[in-house]
Amino acid sequence: MKAVLLFLTLCVAIYADLDCNPDGNGEPDCVGRSGEISRDFWDPTHYWQCSSTGQAELVACEQNTGFDPKTGSCVDWSVWQWYPPCSEAST
Repeated sequence: MKAVLLFLTLCVAIYADLDCNPDGNGEPDCVGRSGEISRDFWDPTHYWQCSSTGQAELVACEQNTGFDPKTGSCVDWSVWQWYPPCSEAST
């Protein structure tokens, strides 16, 4: 039973990674993900936040900051760094 659960978890993780579209804007499917935030692939001064209604809302970072996907927050431009929107395995 544990092996089946592990296999299913692995399949879900692989599917989620393959679902990444580097040419898209990164808008997430927010159904059941209230409060989660994710990167806007097109504009580092914004990020997506899932609302309680299951909709993705575009949120602006404070002035002079950019969204850092590693920390999940807006950081000063002096420490901001660009990362590929999708992992190497999904491209």
